Order: sequence, then structure tokens, then C-alpha cells
Amino acid sequence: MAQTDIPATRPRPRQGVPIVVALVGAFGMLMLIAVVLVFVAGYDVARRNTTELVREKSDLLIESVITHNRYHLEPARAQLEYLADLIATGALLPENRGSFGEALRASLAATPQVSVVAFLDPELKVLRAFRNRPGRPVTIDDWSDDASVRDTLTEVAGADGAYWGELFVAEDLGATFINVRMPVRRDGRFLGALIAGVSIEALSSLLASFAEAQAGRTFVLYGHDQVLAHPLLRQGYDAASDAQPLPRLAEISDPVLRALWNPAHEIPLAAGLSLDGEARALEVDGKSYVVLLRRLEGFGEKPWRVGTYQELETISAQFERLGLIPPIALGVLALALVLAFFLARSMSLPVRQLAQAAHHVRTLDLEHAPSLRRGPYRELNQAANAYNAMVGGLRAFQTYVPRSLVKRLMAEGAQAVIVSEAREVTVLFTDITGFTAFAEDMPAAEVANFLNAHFTLLDRCVEAEGGTVDKYIGDSMMAFWGAPEQHSDHAARACRAALAIARAIREDNERRVADGLVPVRVRIGIHSGPVLVGNIGAPSRINYTIIGDSVNTAERLEAFARDVPPPDADVIVLLSGETAARLAPEFALERLGKFLPPGRHGRIEVFRLKGD
Repeated sequence: MAQTDIPATRPRPRQGVPIVVALVGAFGMLMLIAVVLVFVAGYDVARRNTTELVREKSDLLIESVITHNRYHLEPARAQLEYLADLIATGALLPENRGSFGEALRASLAATPQVSVVAFLDPELKVLRAFRNRPGRPVTIDDWSDDASVRDTLTEVAGADGAYWGELFVAEDLGATFINVRMPVRRDGRFLGALIAGVSIEALSSLLASFAEAQAGRTFVLYGHDQVLAHPLLRQGYDAASDAQPLPRLAEISDPVLRALWNPAHEIPLAAGLSLDGEARALEVDGKSYVVLLRRLEGFGEKPWRVGTYQELETISAQFERLGLIPPIALGVLALALVLAFFLARSMSLPVRQLAQAAHHVRTLDLEHAPSLRRGPYRELNQAANAYNAMVGGLRAFQTYVPRSLVKRLMAEGAQAVIVSEAREVTVLFTDITGFTAFAEDMPAAEVANFLNAHFTLLDRCVEAEGGTVDKYIGDSMMAFWGAPEQHSDHAARACRAALAIARAIREDNERRVADGLVPVRVRIGIHSGPVLVGNIGAPSRINYTIIGDSVNTAERLEAFARDVPPPDADVIVLLSGETAARLAPEFALERLGKFLPPGRHGRIEVFRLKGD
């Protein structure tokens, strides 16, 4: 009898929507919404006047300039905080001038915008590392006679952390620097100040590179009328001094910037131009410009003004491009739907393959469970790898655990199966007569191969009748029916399995005799009765098995069968009266009388199953 499939103990799940339909529908809906929004927004922008368009574009541009400025300057602050932390922990020692100077010089590699980094100790001795000084990249100077330096050190000593100080001019370098200052302490003691300088040339070069990719020109004002950064200051400010570290607007050869605060060049700002900052409209040399300014805090006491300006005519071409929005949007929508369809198909195929393969696992048909191949998607590959590993583990697992138990575990869950309970079952024991003498001259590997083939033959007969192989003990096998699946005909199933074993042994013996080998004699004992079935053992190592007197009785019947003639019979099957009482008349039985098994007080009635 073929083994039954897993019982349908759970309701059939919803089938759901195919992935192809879901993905194409979702992508299509998202793209449709996006196209509609872009279309409406595009034509809404088209209704705006030129000044409004300038506002939006310039506002975005100036925000980008501010962001780039912060990205350009903040690494200098972070680098000083890192160096101060190394000094505070003792990993870096300022008193070791040689290695400390090299460390300062090495820090410049991580911050290319920094031109010089210095350490000023309490005695006003300064150790400086320069970026572009091949001859003397590291210098040590005594600034103890400079009162302004002493004031700077006092100011830094009172600070809680890094901050941006006022501009300073390095006379020996002839350059103006934006500087960040960081107090250095160890165990609460002030050790000195770290100072990093970013030249206005570096900041101006950043703005110049940024302006090349934009339509407008950008700049940074220091206060009201001093120019901190401008593409024209990439080579620095030659006239820099402590009194005037930066050029004024009138000194810059940028006509728009020179006219910034000149009322003679100012024209009315278009209505509706509202900004998060300052906006001015200027007319210079017959052309109209819009200048946007935004305050930038956090880089010293004096605020910066980041600005940009552009000519109104530069954006006129954008209106013409707005007319291309509808056809482009429809084309993008169509292309997106096509791509979504192929993407969905490429994703659904491995998912469908995984679902089909998982069906083999659900039915425990591991012999036909395919190995899933890798594809282009990482998550699906992970699922495929997990599935392949699971199948491999289950194949190994089912060789150690009864297949019927595994099926019921998968169908009903572990807790429904492992709870120990009393159950009426039929137990079957087999043994090879004279196996010790039979195998004593055989090599160990040959004995193992013989037993594996023998147990494979027996296992096939047991599983065909829905039985559970409990264990192999030497050359003996123990199996039972009625657990974990309940069988009302467990006695009949065990007897049919015994008859199938008898036929298989006879056929195998015919081949053995034809090959000149000794035939195998098998004795079988069968008994029906109550047992305790479930998980037995320690928490770290348990077996799903049965225990009870019924198990011992079946084993003693198998032992008694060794003395039942004829001794040269291929198979002899004995069963108890309890088992015989459960059988239909179709089974041919021979009553052998009553037998007193060792260890029992009462005799049991013994029958021989004919046809063996």
C-alpha cells in the first residue's frame, strides 16, 4: 500500500495576484501619477513669469553653494577634533616635535582644502605643517612677542570645542586664511591650540569649479562689502594685510558685484519674488540681473553672505523646452511599462521556480526536488541558496528520522507530534539468524554494505505500508504502526509488511544462491498492544520512539521464532494472539500454542503467519 500524502490540516491559502501583474500595475500607476504631476507642474511653471523662474533656479543654486561651502570647510574642523582626541588620549605627543610634526603634515593629506595646520603651545611656540612648501614643510617658530597671538591662545583656552575664528593674514605666506581653532586638553590640563587654515584661494577655486557647471556666477561676502571668495580670487589677494585681509567690492573687476549696493544701478524687483534671504535686481551695462544673497552662520562672529547672480535672458530657452514635457512624459511612461513588464517577468520566474520546488519539500518528495540556480537578484539568490541548503539538510535529516514523522511534523507542527501519549500500536522486530557466524569472516566494509542493502530492502517494505522504522540494532530492525499517524488497521499493515519482507528475502536469496553466496535467514516477531509514544531522552538528544511491554513482547517473539522449524526457512513470522485477533480472515495463520516469554509471568498465544 502506498504511503499517504500529508493530510490537509490547514485551509487553502489565497492564491494572490501574480508578480508580473502586481509589478507592472504598480510601476504603471506610479509612472502615470508621476507623468500627470510633472505635466501639471510643468505647465504651472510655464504660467509663471520670468522673474519667478529666476527665483526658483537661483534659490536652488545658492543652496547648493552653501552646501558645497560647508562640505569644503567642515572636514577641517573634523580633522582638528580627531587630532585633539589623539593628543588627549596620549596617542600623539606634541612634545615629540619630530613625530608630531609629521603627524600634522600627514593630516593635510586627508583634508586637501587645508593649506596649513599648526599647534600653538602655552609658551607661544608654534609648530606648523604646510601643504605647498617642499623645502620646509614643517617649521617651529617662537611667537611669544606677539600680543595678538597671546590673545588668540587665551581665547582658545576658554573655548569648549572647535570654532571658527576671525580671518588672519600669514605675512610670510602672503595669504589670507579662514581658520578653525580647537583647544587641546589632557586630563583637564590645557596643552595648547590646534589651528587649521583654509586659504581664500582654495575657497575661490571651489566656487570657480562650481560656477563652470552653472549658468550664474557665485561669490561669498564677508560682512557687508568685503569679498571672501570669488572666481577672480583664485590667485589670492596680493594687497592683503592685517588691517584689510580681503578686497572690497570696489576692488573686484566684476561690474555686477561692484554695483551690488549702488542705488544708481538698482531696478524694481518683480512682484511675487519672495526669498529666504535678500534679493536685488540690477541693471549693469544695459543688461538686467537678479542677485540672491543668503546669510551663512557658524563660521565666525561676522556672518557670511553667499550670493549668486544671473542674467534674465539666460533662462528664456527653458520656456521652449517646457513644450516637450508631454510627449517626453508619455514616452517615458511607455518605456517604463515595457521595462516593468520584463523586470517583473525576470523576477517572477525564479519566484515561481522556488514555489514549485517548495511543493516537493512540502510533500517530502526530496528525490525530485530540483536545485535552484542563481540569477541576477541578490535576495532571490539568497532565497535559492537557503532552499538548496534546506533540501540538502532535509535529505540528510530524513535518513536519521522516520519519514512519516517528518511528514507529520511538517503538516501539523512539532508540538502536535512530540507530546508523549499512550497509543495502541503494532510492533515488528526482525533479526538475521546466525548473523555473527555469517559475518565473522567478512571485512568490515563488506559487512556494512551488506547491512545497508538488507535494511534498504526491509525499510522499503515497512514504508510501503505506512510504518515507522524506529531503529536498527546490529542486524535487527524495529518498526511500528499506529504512530505518529493513527491507523485503525495497524496490525494488518504490519503483517502485510512482514509478508512483503518474506517475498523480498526469498527473491534476494535466489540471487545470492545463484551467485554462490549463503542465503539469509530472517526471523520476525509481531505484537500489538499499548505503548508510550513520543519524544524520549535528554533535552540535548531525544528520539521519537515507543516504550512499553509490547515492545519487549515483539522482540521475544522474534527470538522465539529462531527455534521454530524448519531452521532452513528463509523467513519465519510469529505474531501474538493480540495481533491475530485484529486480523481479517484473509491472513493465513497457524496456531503454535502458548509461549512463556522470559521475564513475563503469563503465557502468550503464538501464531505463525503463513505465506512467509
